[in-house]
Amino acid sequence: MKVFKKRLLLICVMLVFAILQIFSSIAFAQGASSPIFSDLPQDHWAYNAVKFMVERGIITGYPDNTFRPDNPVTRAEFARIMVVALNLPIKVTDNPSFKDVPKDHWAYPYVETAKYYLTGFRSSNGDYFKPSDYAVREDMAVALVKAKGLQNENVDMNILNNYIDKDQISKNLTKYVAIAIAKGIMVGSPVPNSNQLKFDPQGILTRAQAAVLLFNVVNTRTSEEKVTYDDNSSTSSTQPNSYTIPNVGAYTKGDKVVLVWNRINDKRLKGYAVVISKNNSQPAYPQDGYLKKLSNRDATYVEIGVNSKYNGGDFGSYLKGGEDYYFSITAIYEGNVYVKGNAVRMKIPSIPNYYEKPSVKYEYKDNKFVLSWQKIDDSRLVGYWVVISKKKKEPKYPDNGYLVFINDKNTTQIVINNTIPYKGGDFGEYLKDGEEYYFSVTAQYQDRLIPGNSIKAIYYSNLEIAKLRPKLQAKTVRWWGQSYINLRWDKIDNDKLQGYRVVVSDTNSSPDFYKDGLLATISDKNITSINVKAKDKYLINGEYKELKRGHYYYFTVYAIYSDRIVGGNVIRIKIP
Repeated sequence: MKVFKKRLLLICVMLVFAILQIFSSIAFAQGASSPIFSDLPQDHWAYNAVKFMVERGIITGYPDNTFRPDNPVTRAEFARIMVVALNLPIKVTDNPSFKDVPKDHWAYPYVETAKYYLTGFRSSNGDYFKPSDYAVREDMAVALVKAKGLQNENVDMNILNNYIDKDQISKNLTKYVAIAIAKGIMVGSPVPNSNQLKFDPQGILTRAQAAVLLFNVVNTRTSEEKVTYDDNSSTSSTQPNSYTIPNVGAYTKGDKVVLVWNRINDKRLKGYAVVISKNNSQPAYPQDGYLKKLSNRDATYVEIGVNSKYNGGDFGSYLKGGEDYYFSITAIYEGNVYVKGNAVRMKIPSIPNYYEKPSVKYEYKDNKFVLSWQKIDDSRLVGYWVVISKKKKEPKYPDNGYLVFINDKNTTQIVINNTIPYKGGDFGEYLKDGEEYYFSVTAQYQDRLIPGNSIKAIYYSNLEIAKLRPKLQAKTVRWWGQSYINLRWDKIDNDKLQGYRVVVSDTNSSPDFYKDGLLATISDKNITSINVKAKDKYLINGEYKELKRGHYYYFTVYAIYSDRIVGGNVIRIKIP
């Protein structure tokens, strides 16, 4: 009996504890909800915009539940976000508009669609989009003005006189920036101790800024309208409910046909059916069968190859390479409502094999130079060669050597920190901080090598240190019959800065702080230039030497801080 009472008491205690847990959980849920990302608190200035965009599948976070709001956005990434956010009808052809965004580029359908809103770069060799470049504010002004249909608005260009950096706006984009300012789409920031503003036209757009700018376009509310009702207003309307029709585009990618269509925002939508016909120019589900059904309502893209089995078609179970078919998408709504989209006629490529090439980009993450590319899902893939060149614009393995071979197919990025010697390159074993290089990745397949795109970037092993480096410039000046070299560097605003040391060498291409010639020691942090001429003296190994007219010398400037010494770039110039 005592044992029974003890068990009964234990059960009662556990039941009370469980009830308390339930009520405490309810109270917590009613009190405050958790932020959607670990690095984006609810009081963050972009939180509501990001939440809106994430909930609608327009923008996503990272697998570690971070959003990384301050990460920069590339032009290709912004093109995709814009197309999805504005639900733009996909417009693609088999002839790419840009030389650097071919049909097999992941952003091809988005760039082709967004080209009417974004800027491109025209040269004598053709048009370029520069997908790996970061998106900048003046480009976004163009995109948002066009998205709102304001590009033909009259605007007083004098509005730009309020901005100290108006001359930094690209000539062809000034009207768009002026309209964006006049309409309050993008305003800029105040300049301290001044009545003027700064637009920062070349400022790099972050993920948070992109979310907010597009949120302001997408979330524009329509005004209400007063209406009257007749005597029959209580009866049901005979007007049928409208359903969004898929707007279908297509292009070829290797040995596949790619279908793309607009994203449909309708709570009644259940998914899509991919429909193909050999003879019917307007195929639709269910009468013409289906290749696959997509339950993902956010889907706007599907790849179709000869290995996909068809159900209920007029051409058998499989497509044949080299033959034409009609492709379409049918939207499936609740209540068995099927709305077919337009059809496009495409030829299934007869390419026997397709090998995906790496799409390479770079960023500074945690002040480190990070090279990255997309994951290639191909059983024939062996790994990746990381390739760098100083002179070759499109470096590839094995022609231009390699930094490292990566045999893990799931690895899609590498931190280049100058600790691994380069093999077979045109610049020596190690990169030099502050200099430009071409970076690429070559995919190693079982029977071939496929080089990816090349990106040009200034390399810093540590971006935080790079900000402390003096940026030296030099030019020859002639004044009243006298000729001299003007050495000038950017002013560094750092509390730990104590001064500068100008170093010279006639043989060492990397003048050493201690071993090479001391030309000048500067303790005034506000002095950022000196003039150098023939017969000026410099100290080396305890002796003074003179600069010789007509001789070339290497010059550099070291910034002296209380806790470190940081060297700048090197310039080779002839003494006049």
